[in-house]
Amino acid sequence: MRGKNIDGFVRREKLLQDLFDVWKPERRTEPVRVREAAGRVTAQSYGSLNTLPVFRTASMDGIAVRSADFAGGMPDYRSWKRGVDYVRADTGDDFPDEFDAVIMIEEVDFAEDGSIAYISEDISVKPGDKTIAAGSTVSEGDPVVPEGVRLTPLDITALAVSGRKWINVRKRPVVAYIPTGSELVPSDAVPVRGKNVETNSIAVCAYLKEWGAEPVVFPIVYDDKEAMREAFDSALQNADIVLLSGGSAKGEEDFSFGIVEERGELLHHYVAAAPGRPLGVGIVDGKPVINLPGPPTASFYSLQWCVSAVVAHALGIPVPEKERLICILTEDIKSTPKLAIMCLMDVWQESDGKYYTKKKDNHRETLPACLRAEAMYTADVGESVRHAGEEIEVELLRGREWIPRR
Repeated sequence: MRGKNIDGFVRREKLLQDLFDVWKPERRTEPVRVREAAGRVTAQSYGSLNTLPVFRTASMDGIAVRSADFAGGMPDYRSWKRGVDYVRADTGDDFPDEFDAVIMIEEVDFAEDGSIAYISEDISVKPGDKTIAAGSTVSEGDPVVPEGVRLTPLDITALAVSGRKWINVRKRPVVAYIPTGSELVPSDAVPVRGKNVETNSIAVCAYLKEWGAEPVVFPIVYDDKEAMREAFDSALQNADIVLLSGGSAKGEEDFSFGIVEERGELLHHYVAAAPGRPLGVGIVDGKPVINLPGPPTASFYSLQWCVSAVVAHALGIPVPEKERLICILTEDIKSTPKLAIMCLMDVWQESDGKYYTKKKDNHRETLPACLRAEAMYTADVGESVRHAGEEIEVELLRGREWIPRR
C-alpha cells in the first residue's frame, strides 16, 4: 500500500492525496434550465447575452422632465401639462426620449386635478438625473459566472438577467452505497434479537445530495463473499464512486477490503483518525472505492473528512466547510496523540454572551442524543488533552441560530 503510515495508520491528508494522485475523474456535462440550476456546478464560463436596460430608465419613482427647462432656474410648472411638459416615470420605467431627467416623487406635490402644485425649490436638475443609463445593469459580453462554480440562487438570477435560459453543468457523480452485514435489517423493519437496523444509508444519502452527488443505495448485502462480489460488480458498472459500509476491520466476516484488493488496488487500509480507523480506500477500474466503517458515529466522521472531499474532487470544486465557532471548554477532552479524534459536542450560550461546549458522552447518553450534537471537534494528531477553561474551535453541525441559550 502507498504512503508512510503512523504506527500502521495513514494520516487523513496523505490518504486523500494518494487517492487524488491516481484518480482522475471524468467530468461529464449536461444541459439544465437556469431556473433549475441552483446547487449545480458550471461546466464553462458564461457572459451576458443581454444589454439592460435597453435604453435609459428611471432609477426611482418620479416625474420625467427636460433638464433644459431648469437651466435658468425653476420654471413655471403650474402651467405644465402632463404628456407635454412632463410624464410620470416609476422605478425601472422607460419614458419618451424628449425627457432626459427624473425628479423623485417626494420632491413633487400634485393638485386635486392631477396637475403639479409644487416642486421643491432645493433641487437642481441636470441631464441624466435619477436615471439608469443603458447597459449600466449589464451589457452584452459582460462576465456573469465563471467555470467550476456551484450556483447559488443569486447566481441563477444573474444568469437569467443576462438572458441565459439553459446552461451546461457538470453531471452529478453517481455514488453507490452498499450496506453489508448479516445482522442488519432495513430501517423500517422491527428488529429482533441478533438484528440491528441499517440507518447509515439515510445519512449517506442526505449528505451526498447536499454535496452535489447522486446516491444509489443497494439493498443490504449479507456476509457472503459471492453476494458481496455481485453487488460490488454491479456498483462498479453503474456508479462513478463506490462506498462499502461495514466489513472494513479484521473480524471473521470483515472481507470487504479483501474484495477491493481482488478487483484492483487497495491504496490504504486503516487511517490515523477515530472513530473509524479501519477505513479503507482503493481504486478499481479507475474508480475510487471507500470502505466505510459500520458504526454510525464512525461512518459520520468518515463521511465528513473523506467522502465530502472525494465528491468535491469529482466535481472539481472546493471541499465544503462548516461554520466555525470559538467556545469555552467546560470539561477536559483526552485524546490519543497518534490519532485525529472526532468528538461530537454540546454547545450552548450563557447569559454572558459567550459560547460553551463539552464532549458528548456516549457511555451515558443514547446514540440519538449523541447524534443530536450541535457541533464536532477534531483533536488533531499529536494532541493529548484539552483542558476545561480553554478556548477551542468547533465546527457547527446546524446553524448558530439553533444553539440553545441558558
